[in-house]
Amino acid sequence: METQIHHLPQDLITRILLRLPVKSLLRVKAVCKFWRSLISDPHFAKSHYELATPRLVFNTKLGIQTMDLDGWLHSNPISEPINVDFLSTYSYIRIVGSCRGFLLLESMANRISHIWLWNPSTHVHKRVPTSPFDRNLHCNIYGFGYDSSEDDYLVVQVPTTLAPLRRLVPVQFFSMRANMWKCIEGINSRPLNLACSDRRPGLLFNEAIHWVAYDHDKSMDVIIVFDLMEKRILEIPHPDPVDLARRLSSCNLWVYGRFLSLSVKRRDKFEIFVMDNYKAQSSWTKTIVLSLSGICPVCSTKGGDIVMDGFTKLVKYTDNGEQLEHCEYRGYLESRVPIYIESMLSLPGVDEQS
Repeated sequence: METQIHHLPQDLITRILLRLPVKSLLRVKAVCKFWRSLISDPHFAKSHYELATPRLVFNTKLGIQTMDLDGWLHSNPISEPINVDFLSTYSYIRIVGSCRGFLLLESMANRISHIWLWNPSTHVHKRVPTSPFDRNLHCNIYGFGYDSSEDDYLVVQVPTTLAPLRRLVPVQFFSMRANMWKCIEGINSRPLNLACSDRRPGLLFNEAIHWVAYDHDKSMDVIIVFDLMEKRILEIPHPDPVDLARRLSSCNLWVYGRFLSLSVKRRDKFEIFVMDNYKAQSSWTKTIVLSLSGICPVCSTKGGDIVMDGFTKLVKYTDNGEQLEHCEYRGYLESRVPIYIESMLSLPGVDEQS
C-alpha cells in the first residue's frame, strides 16, 4: 500500500486529502509517516478549513447535528448526532458561538453556568474559567470570535439584566492565548438593553461581534459592535427609525451574501436591510420585503437563496419570496450561530489529546 502511495505526486496526494472530512483524515493519518506529517501540519489544517463547506448547526436531544447548507433538502443530509460526552452530567447545553470549527457551549448544572470551547470534529475541548469580573447579574450574553492579528480566540461576555441598566455595562473578554479575562468598562457610558429576554449570542462578522440593543438615553435602536482586533466597543446606527424597544426580539442580525444584514419582522412580513458599506449608516438599504411565515432568516446560500427558521422546519426561499424546498428538523436551531465549518485547527495552549 505504502509503495503504491509513493507513486503519486505529493501535491496530488495533498489536494486529495484536503477534500476529505476531518473524521476521515484522523483515520488515514496512520497510513504512512508522510500522511501523518502532512495532516498534522498547521498549514494543512488552515488550508483544509478554507476549503471546507459551511453547514448549519443545531441542538437535538441526541446531540449536536449539522446539515449541508446548499444541497440538504432532496437527500436530507443531516449528520449523525455528535454526543458532547464530557458534558453528560449537565442538564442544559446551548450553542452560543461558532468560529473556525469550534463551538462555544453554555452548560448548566445545579443552577451554575459554565462555558466551554469544543471542536466536534476532533473532540478537543476546554472549559473557560469563570470571569473574575462577573457581577452575578440576571444573565450573560455571549460572543465568540478569532483575532487574526494575534492568532487568538476571544470569548466575549456581556452581563445584563431584563431591566434597563442605569450604570455602566461591563463588557468582558477571555483571551485563549493569554489564558485570562480582561474587562472593558461601559458601552459609551450609556444604559442599554441588550434584548436579554431571548439571550441571542452576538453575530460574528468581519472580525467583530454584533448585538442589537436599545439606547434608553437616546431612545433609539443601535447595533453594538465589539472589534476583536482593537478590543473596543463601537456603535452602528440602526437602519429602522421606528421605536423597537419593546420588541427587540423582532430584529435579527445575520449575514446575507457578503453583507451585514438586519431583518425586522412586522406581522407576516420580513423587511431585510443590507449594509453595503460596513459601518456606514448611509449605506443601509431596504433590499427585500418578504411575506413569509417563520421566526427569522438564518443564513443565505451561495446562490443567494434565503434559509428561514420555520419553528420545526427549515425553508428555503428565493429573494422574491418563492418557496423552493423545506426540510423538517427536530432540535433547537441557534438562529444567531447557524454556520459551522469543520476544521482540524487547534486552540492556543490546549493539548490536542484533550
